[in-house]
Amino acid sequence: MEEKKIIPNVKKDRLCWLLIFLLVALGVVTSYYIREYTWSLKFIFWLLLTAAVATLAFITSQGRKFLIFINGATMELRKVVWPTRDETTKITAIVAALVFTMSIILWILDTFLLWIFRWFTK
Repeated sequence: MEEKKIIPNVKKDRLCWLLIFLLVALGVVTSYYIREYTWSLKFIFWLLLTAAVATLAFITSQGRKFLIFINGATMELRKVVWPTRDETTKITAIVAALVFTMSIILWILDTFLLWIFRWFTK
């Protein structure tokens, strides 16, 4: 996959980040004043505020790089060969058996070391 070059527009990015900061500050201040409203109105307010902040964030060069990264990660996930249900069940059983066996071995070792420690510190 060829990498897309993103040329940052510093002025636009700074303006977007300033607007994001102001919107978040507005949300924090406004949440103090809308305490008396119903939860549904507060939810709609926060949903709209989140959408505005996300839109502004994705307009910046860092946001576009993030979207390109997410698209690449999604394409790579489509290439993964996932195990079947039978393989998953067998591997899980093996791991559970090994954990049980190791816990018994460690319990025996701990008991033995405790016995030796008590014998030395009589």
